[in-house]
Amino acid sequence: MAIFIASTKSISRGKGQSAVASASYRAGVELEDKRYGKTHDYSKKHGVMSADIILPTALAATGADIDRSDLWNKAEFAEKRKDARVAREWLVNLPYELSAEDRKELAHSFAQTLADRYGTIADCAIHEPTQKEIDRGADPRNYHAHIMFTTRTAELDENNEIILTDKATIELSDKKRRSLSMERVSHEITDVRQIWEQIANEKLAEHDHKLIDSRSYAAQGIDIEPQLKMGSVATKLERDKYERELRKAEKAKEEGKHYEIDKTPATQLGTINEIIHERNELVWDVALAKNQTVNDAAEQIIFNGHKIKDIEHTTPPPIQAISSDSPTPSMATAADEPIKNPEPPSAPKPKAPTLDAVAQAMAMAKGIKTKRENEQKQKEVALEQQRQRELAEQQKREQAEREQAERERVEQARADRARQLALENKQFLADKKSLYAAVMAQLEQYTQKGIDPNSKTGKLILAISVANEVMHSLDKYTDNPNTTQRQRELASNERGALTDLVNDKSQQALNEIKNIHYTSERKTHTAALQGALSAFTDNHSQTIEQTQQIAIESVKKDIADYSNEINRSHSYGLGR
Repeated sequence: MAIFIASTKSISRGKGQSAVASASYRAGVELEDKRYGKTHDYSKKHGVMSADIILPTALAATGADIDRSDLWNKAEFAEKRKDARVAREWLVNLPYELSAEDRKELAHSFAQTLADRYGTIADCAIHEPTQKEIDRGADPRNYHAHIMFTTRTAELDENNEIILTDKATIELSDKKRRSLSMERVSHEITDVRQIWEQIANEKLAEHDHKLIDSRSYAAQGIDIEPQLKMGSVATKLERDKYERELRKAEKAKEEGKHYEIDKTPATQLGTINEIIHERNELVWDVALAKNQTVNDAAEQIIFNGHKIKDIEHTTPPPIQAISSDSPTPSMATAADEPIKNPEPPSAPKPKAPTLDAVAQAMAMAKGIKTKRENEQKQKEVALEQQRQRELAEQQKREQAEREQAERERVEQARADRARQLALENKQFLADKKSLYAAVMAQLEQYTQKGIDPNSKTGKLILAISVANEVMHSLDKYTDNPNTTQRQRELASNERGALTDLVNDKSQQALNEIKNIHYTSERKTHTAALQGALSAFTDNHSQTIEQTQQIAIESVKKDIADYSNEINRSHSYGLGR
């Protein structure tokens, strides 16, 4: 059954790593590292089935292309910090049940999905276990893909050449991601692991194979015990012993003899890991997983005669750490870097297993597991507290920023409104001037027969007629869809002022008429005044305010009373 492995790590200068060197090793090719002036040649590396550059779909659609050397040298030169992350790698286990073609299609599909998700370029190298690795105890089903991604998004410049620009979102700090309303990077990594689970399961389902699960074994309810971290010293001791055994076997073969290679671990750490491995193998057995506890599984190892190598070797050095990487039932004894160490003495021949020895090993593993779990819980609590503090501070800053932004917005809106009102006021004054000018240009047609427009009374009556025409123009101005609300308000104010003006001019005209000597002239001017005022009120009564209407009606009554008085006096023969 396929197992789930999808882990990621960054390739960083702070760790002494180079994107060019890493790409050269994974692809099994020779690359020149221009930044460091070195050439990395891994062209003789075995086990590389394929290595391909995968562009984001949008970028590939333009016909753009880039080779491996140019890509990773650009990735190096794009970073300036001495501890910069220059690449990100995803390591995925490829189901051995699939064909080589399906495994490649699966790896490329995953790489393409992430390239499109982040806008980065992928370098996908597919590896298979070599015979030498299998001879050393590696699992022959260990097909896997090393997929390197640029940490920056890829775009085309003005010369249609690929350049690396901004950091991809997965490379941003948690603080920066929170400011962009994004989840923490750990959530992003969980999402990517689930993406691999979905893509892999779709391919496995096509061929009716069992599916994989991205959850931890604990979340799945499977009690798998993590193996202990070997470290570089113990790993070198294991490798040295294996090389000695190979040399003995080769020498025996040359002499025509048979030599059985001793595969017992050289260190107690290796022996404990072997016991944990065999214990985990039993947990994977369905019957034991359903019916027995961890200790029952250990007892099965002993009482059913299951072979276990003796652990009665020399006392091991203190255990520094426990591996908690992706859970797998296979034993991991490899380390990345060899170190110098004196060759250990030949391991003693295995002895018969004892209950105390196995129980001691299992107790040691369980004790370390408990300690690790407690430390992990404390770490999680501390991280959660720190996260809550950072979140509270971030919320406080964001609230302050929102309040400041709101204040600035209000002030800006007020200033913009003031400028807009000033412009509208200025435009209204210009429009009003044009309205008055248009009316005054036709002044003669508003002069009534028998009235001298240059006399004092004539000017007052003429002013009422002009106000009437200006009011007509203001009504049209108000109804114009291009007139703003502010300009309509100003026009309304102007109408109110004209109404007050008409009321005042009417009262003044009546007073002037009363001073005219001849009755006939008083009668003529009174009639003209009544006509001008009635035309004004008849045309604009709907837009005149109530208080102004009352005032004008009062003046109209005074004028009417005076007109009646003139008529009576004329009938009595009092006037001329």
